[in-house]
Amino acid sequence: MSRAVPVVVFLLVLAAVTVRLLTTLTDPGSDQGGYVDFRDAVHAPANALIDGVDPYNTGDLRTHNPDVGAAFDAYSPHHLLLALPLAALPIAVAGTIWWALNVALLLITSRFVIERTRPGWGHAGVLGLATLALVSNPGRSNFLTGQPTLAIVLGIYVALTSDRPWIAGAGTMLALLKPQFGIPLVLLLAAAGKWRTAARGLGLAGALSLPIVIALVSIEGGIGALAEAVTDNVRASASEAASVFRIDLVGVIIREFAIEIDVGVVVLIALLLAALGAGLVRSWGQMDIVAITVVALVTVLSLFHHPYDGLILMWPIVGLGMADRLGAWRWWAVGAMTAAAFNPLTIRVFEGERGVYTVTGLLLMAALGAIGLGVAKQRVSTAA
Repeated sequence: MSRAVPVVVFLLVLAAVTVRLLTTLTDPGSDQGGYVDFRDAVHAPANALIDGVDPYNTGDLRTHNPDVGAAFDAYSPHHLLLALPLAALPIAVAGTIWWALNVALLLITSRFVIERTRPGWGHAGVLGLATLALVSNPGRSNFLTGQPTLAIVLGIYVALTSDRPWIAGAGTMLALLKPQFGIPLVLLLAAAGKWRTAARGLGLAGALSLPIVIALVSIEGGIGALAEAVTDNVRASASEAASVFRIDLVGVIIREFAIEIDVGVVVLIALLLAALGAGLVRSWGQMDIVAITVVALVTVLSLFHHPYDGLILMWPIVGLGMADRLGAWRWWAVGAMTAAAFNPLTIRVFEGERGVYTVTGLLLMAALGAIGLGVAKQRVSTAA
């Protein structure tokens, strides 16, 4: 195969996704369309902070920027700190930089995976994986909405595997940009005996968040007012609990059974998933591709997750498929994860019926079940 072929194919796919993005850019005030999450979750809230407005205060945020389509979800404060350089730029310029950053992170993450699974594949393997990730539902959704998912995914991979303590801690800090990623990761790192990595990540996230929190307290006029604004923000986010795009377990239950689930029950389900993941990781006994797959699946099934969060499965799909682990059960797990990533029912990113993403969630649960059965079989074989 010519060395130019993978490059040309990747550039063609990237161009197609970019054209789709440019032709579907979100309208002012809309909560649908291209780069809607970059505007509402990255640029607008950090820009508001620069102008002395608390982005967690939804009313003040909308007054400051009427173009915002959705409330600023409960990202961690250090997310705002890292977004400040982009927020100081016009949104068109910032969006272009964000696009380039996402392309770079896609290639870096693909290289990270290939170097740990099939290094002999070289640049062709990196570009091939990047292309497949880009045409998958998670990759396409990530690029079209402008989500920061790839940075978080790369951070999780580093946190789980780096033998350099502070580098692993920095990876955990990146995962904590979104609590729905960071909380399961911290719990599973602790279960795997990586207490120091979890503590360093929490410490770094806290240190980076501190100046933002101080600024927000000053803007709101006190800790109580800030707490009230954040509480209202969380309630507003919870009102979107039945989102048609959710692929996590709680989202599937809420949507398919048309019921309301109390916050306490949501936390309980997340803790049960974390406990299941912790039990599998400790039972397996090593932080290899099997344990990494467990962490990825438990994370994406917990709390609040949309299709783009499925990018965390890049390494599990490739790595588990290439590893001699779990016997035939690994193929069931790889097949279920791949089907979830390329679920033809979710081909349309901004349109869909409620059952569309339920299929994705069920496939992810099936993959976790296959991993669990494979680990149990391995334990029985070892004991025998």
